[in-house]
Formats: sequence, structure tokens, C-alpha cells
Amino acid sequence: MKKKGNPLAEFLIGLAMLAAGGYWFLNSVSVSTGFYTLRLGGFYMNGGLVVVPFIAGVIWFCVNTDSFGAKLLMGAGLVIIVASVIAATEFRFRYTSLYNYLIMLILMFGGAALVLKVLCHDPDKKRKKDD
Repeated sequence: MKKKGNPLAEFLIGLAMLAAGGYWFLNSVSVSTGFYTLRLGGFYMNGGLVVVPFIAGVIWFCVNTDSFGAKLLMGAGLVIIVASVIAATEFRFRYTSLYNYLIMLILMFGGAALVLKVLCHDPDKKRKKDD
């Protein structure tokens, strides 16, 4: 005969495991940015030149507020700025032993499995099968 566990306890334990493993994993990642050169086609834009299309769009918009081209240039300038920030972001995993890495993964995926087990459990499934 199979023992029934307490779903609330399983959920809380799984959530604690998931949080601990996620914190440990994210704590072992180093994030840095640098001065980046964005390449658009064959044209290279240094860090300072990235804002030039946005500034030109703002000036054009202040001169002629009804211009669709000014709005388009400002939007394109914002997209270029966001793309250069994302492209300059670098993630590096700090040195860790295989043992620590495996413990992190066990905590994260074991905790996620316990949480999903409780959330996706259908209590009427057994009753439907017996009927």
C-alpha cells in the first residue's frame, strides 16, 4: 500500500529547494559589461555613436512634431541603444567544483519537480480509474 504524502509540505520543501538552488546557481554567475562596438551590416558604431540616431530623431521631432520619419528615427535609435547594451553584456560562470554544480542542479530540478508534482496532481484521477 502506497503512503500519501502531505501536498503542502511537498510544495513548501520543493519551493525551498528551488529557491536555494536558484540562489546558489545565480550567485556563481558573474555579469559584466564593457565598451562595445555595435556592427550593423558593414558599418561599425562605437559606444558614443550609438546615441547619434536617437539624438538626431529628437532634434527632428522637436522641429517637426508631425513627422513620421522623426518618430521612426527615434524608435530605431532606441532599438540600437538597447541592442548595444544587450550585446555588451557578458555572463561568466565562476570556478566551481563538479560536486557543487551537481548539488545546485539537484536542488533546482528536484525542487521544481516537487512543486510541479503538487501543482499538476489530479486528485480525481484515481477515482475516475476505479469507477
